[in-house]
Amino acid sequence: MVQLVVDSGCDLPDEFLRKYKIPVLPHSVSVGKDQFGDQRNPAQMNHFYSLNLVGRTHQVTSGPASEDEISTVLSKLLREGHKDIVVQTINGANSPTYANAVNVAKRLNNDGAQISAVDSHTLFSGQGLLALYTLSLIQKGLSGTQIKSRTEEFGRKMVGYASVEDVYYLRERARQKNEKSVSWIKAFFARLLDLHPIISMTYQGSAVADTVKTYGGCTRRLFQLAEEKMAAGDLLMPAVVVSIAGPLKNLDKVPGFKEFEKVAEKHNVKIYRSVMSLSGGINLGPNAVALAVATK
Repeated sequence: MVQLVVDSGCDLPDEFLRKYKIPVLPHSVSVGKDQFGDQRNPAQMNHFYSLNLVGRTHQVTSGPASEDEISTVLSKLLREGHKDIVVQTINGANSPTYANAVNVAKRLNNDGAQISAVDSHTLFSGQGLLALYTLSLIQKGLSGTQIKSRTEEFGRKMVGYASVEDVYYLRERARQKNEKSVSWIKAFFARLLDLHPIISMTYQGSAVADTVKTYGGCTRRLFQLAEEKMAAGDLLMPAVVVSIAGPLKNLDKVPGFKEFEKVAEKHNVKIYRSVMSLSGGINLGPNAVALAVATK
């Protein structure tokens, strides 16, 4: 049977990852001079978010899973007898993790083992949805090579959305990465007018899907985007992954979420709740909410 491996950008509950024995490649996180590996450990993530370490008052950065770290995880799986492994990573355009995984796979592949690296072409909640789809293929008995082909096709039909509370934070993160998509003047007027963007992420890249007044209005619109696809019968998979850059209990307080749960139940769509990866929280800012669906 194929063994799935994800990186820590994948937004799925820890208990789910443990239930299906899915190893997590660690992204590195630095807070000031302190550095640690993010492996989606619940206590670590709760500590990180409860202390508001995601915020403009802290110097926080994230980095990719290194080749050495990837090699350690995959070599252990090979020693345990796993011969067919699929590694899914965060969008290769945003992180070197995918390229690192490809290099390690080339070194470790041999006549008795096959490691397939898959660029998810998405972020966070989208990675979670792709992992769920992959598990369904594994349970059907597909090989790693077949799964790589099917998941890449599925990935082209996924769309992820994220609501951003603090545009100044988003601008600062973009500036640190030499991205100029959010200018100072845009951030200034967004704050002045209490406007909040919804970022969309597809196989082709990212864009602003909508801009909404007040953050409560923004999160309501975020959920409405998924509700509209449910009502139209457009979902390829009856599942939505929802994550929040904060304690999971806060998701119940997000404007629009309770109504979203009712709509999902009406359409027999399962919601997978997750704390957002630390990389996600660092890049999107505190209280960001993200979701992902796959559409026809």
